[in-house]
Amino acid sequence: MSSANPLPETCHVYLDLSPLPLQSDGSADLVALSPFTITWGVSNPWDDITPNVLKITLIDQADRFSKSGDLLMGHRLTISPDWGNTATPVNFCLFDGYVTDVQILDHDGGRNRLSVTASDRIYILKTDCRQGPNTNTSANMARGWQWWMQGQTAETVQKWLYYDGVQNYWWPWSIFPTPFSAEQRKSFIDWAQSCRTRQVNSKYQFEIDRTAYISYQGADPKKIPSFEALYLRWTIDTVLTGPRIRTGDDNTDITVDCRYADAGDVIIDPEPSLSAADEYYTQLEFKYSHRGNGSGYKTVEFNQDGSRSVQVEQSAREGDTCLSIEANWTQYDNQADSDPGKIDFTLAMNTIRESNRRLRLPEVTFRGDRLNQLFMYCRPTVMVFIGSKFERSAPATYGPWAKIGGTLTYDVTNRKSHWTHKARLFPAVNTKTGTPTCAQMKAMTSTATFADCNWKLGALRYVSKIGEEP
Repeated sequence: MSSANPLPETCHVYLDLSPLPLQSDGSADLVALSPFTITWGVSNPWDDITPNVLKITLIDQADRFSKSGDLLMGHRLTISPDWGNTATPVNFCLFDGYVTDVQILDHDGGRNRLSVTASDRIYILKTDCRQGPNTNTSANMARGWQWWMQGQTAETVQKWLYYDGVQNYWWPWSIFPTPFSAEQRKSFIDWAQSCRTRQVNSKYQFEIDRTAYISYQGADPKKIPSFEALYLRWTIDTVLTGPRIRTGDDNTDITVDCRYADAGDVIIDPEPSLSAADEYYTQLEFKYSHRGNGSGYKTVEFNQDGSRSVQVEQSAREGDTCLSIEANWTQYDNQADSDPGKIDFTLAMNTIRESNRRLRLPEVTFRGDRLNQLFMYCRPTVMVFIGSKFERSAPATYGPWAKIGGTLTYDVTNRKSHWTHKARLFPAVNTKTGTPTCAQMKAMTSTATFADCNWKLGALRYVSKIGEEP
């Protein structure tokens, strides 16, 4: 399925992967009512990972749950657009999770209405603390600990998640990991959130601009749902031509990229406010563990007693604070590479600076009648907004941005589209630089070639539309 397809207006609700009727039909099946919402994501990349949450009302046609709505607890709810002949309801679905709360509402003509809350698999991965695959053998070198990493990171995480019915094909490297004590009863998500380091080009990096989510956007049913991670850094070369930004590896075969939205297709808050004072960070603190001597049944002891702070901004502002993060890292006295002083904080500092210096767009609304389904999925995505009025009134707010949270609403009474998506945006770091000359800018006309306008992202952020879309 192409990512450029529009989102179908017809929507199906599945209970345990069986479709529910679209309206009351006298059967014993539940009937879903609109509007319903799917709330997802975080406000900052370093926030705790949160599950996607579905709020929906169901009509109990046969009063099956008139005595107790708890009978629905744990059942599976899936929200999927009507894609036609897809392999399963989960392919390219918008939500797939399990009922976590049910409240019985007032009778409606003798039939109960049920207010239902469902959460996706991150809820299970976050609340199930019984796990922690430690085989308790001396080979692990950490008996008595949860989530002790063995072997390659990707292979180990894939095995851990496989038994939860979740796929995983890539996860950032965790260097010199620290396990949780078995007495702490930590979940997999607790472990995943603590992985803030990885090795890139033989350099140890500290990263905070990574968001994790459950993805269903795959054609192969064997690869969904999948636990994914997204870095909020922009590393794609872009060129400008006419009123749109285009992307590609070269300038010979570039087409309109559906990942970008024209400003006219997005409703932006006309009077955004500055970031709250407590979101302005002047320092970043990294907390890590030391390896201690072995004692008792624990072959290795880990003590979280280390700390390293770095300066982020030199200028102070009212409300400045220190962002303190406990990371999954251990300093071993006998391993020089484990020295936390060797960790590069550049990527984390750049993310914080970008957040400090941007006016924040608190909320934007993607129009379901104008945009394809990529903008309607409940998952993080990096994007730019082209030619918006907002970027002309507030300097330094041009792309890239990342949508990291929001609320997706389905309402059949909506006149323009049944779907609307209000999303929270976070500034992503752009690693590309470049400034065109005045002569180059004037050369951008309706007949301009790609070679005439091969400039970096943001070069023409204040230029109104020039030329025609080729």
